[in-house]
Amino acid sequence: MRIDNFVCSTLWGTSPHGYSFRPSVGASGGLLIMWAKGEVNFFSSFCFDHVLEVCGRLLKSNVDFVLFNVYAPCDARGQNVLWESLTNILANFDGSNICVCGDFNVVLGSEERRSVTSYNSLEGVYSFNNFIERSALVDLPLIGRQFTWYHGDGHAMSRIDRFLLSENWCLNWPNCIYIAQLQGLSDHFALVLSADEQNWGPKPFRMLKC
Repeated sequence: MRIDNFVCSTLWGTSPHGYSFRPSVGASGGLLIMWAKGEVNFFSSFCFDHVLEVCGRLLKSNVDFVLFNVYAPCDARGQNVLWESLTNILANFDGSNICVCGDFNVVLGSEERRSVTSYNSLEGVYSFNNFIERSALVDLPLIGRQFTWYHGDGHAMSRIDRFLLSENWCLNWPNCIYIAQLQGLSDHFALVLSADEQNWGPKPFRMLKC
């Protein structure tokens, strides 16, 4: 599926906005980043396997940022390739305000996954932890619930969606929190990263499942 102005206007509304996307492969893998034109000065966009990257500047604070939207593969081998690619790319942005977010399809430990089976495979957990440590990223605690994905029958659940932030991002916005919203049509909970000095509660959002 490709994204166009009509789809983005359906999601965002009529206020001026920009967007960048990575097309899906079949029914999955598509990535979309949107921003308010009055709030963000867009610099560039780049995509590679499983990642969409956007560079820009927040106009009110005059601070540059780099955002990586991730939809990781499910297999450990594919994840290892992705972590290595991301580690090398993030090294080029040393000292920048970096946010790596999305569906990582892996957890950081056994406490982040529950299943009806007696054995939960944690293959790939070590390499994911190693990627976060090598890239000096900060994993914020999730507010609102323990897990971000629930199977349709409600018996399997895990925390595979998250925001990972660079040290500089945390220094610029020390009050960052991220909150899980109410579940809609998706089996994933929408997550909101708030960098405001004051938190005015849950933000409204729209989601299109296609």
